[in-house]
Amino acid sequence: MRRPMKLSNFPIMLAILFALSILSIAPISTPAWCGDSPAIARVLASPPAADLGMSTKCAYCGMKLYVKKDTPSAEYAGKHYYFCDNSERDSFIAKPEKYLHKVANK
Repeated sequence: MRRPMKLSNFPIMLAILFALSILSIAPISTPAWCGDSPAIARVLASPPAADLGMSTKCAYCGMKLYVKKDTPSAEYAGKHYYFCDNSERDSFIAKPEKYLHKVANK
C-alpha cells in the first residue's frame, strides 16, 4: 500500500518542478553573447582581397589608413573595420559600440 506524500515535501517538489521547467525553456532563447550573433565583433584573419589598397579610417582612433594584407581588421554587424594596430582592434572587439561614431562618416 502506498503512503500519501507528506505535505512538508510539497514545497520542495514544487521548487524542483519549477527549476526543471526553467531549464527546459532556456535553450529556446539565444543569448546575446552567442558566437553566431551579428552583435559580436570578431577578428578577421586578414582583410578581404577586395578591400586591399582601399583608403579608410581606423575604427578606433579615426586616423586615415590604407588597407594592406597585414592590416588588423574585425567584422561587426556584417561590416569590416580596420585599425592602426592590434591593441586598437582588441579594444574595438571588446566594446564596438563605443567606437562606431568614429567611422560613421567615413
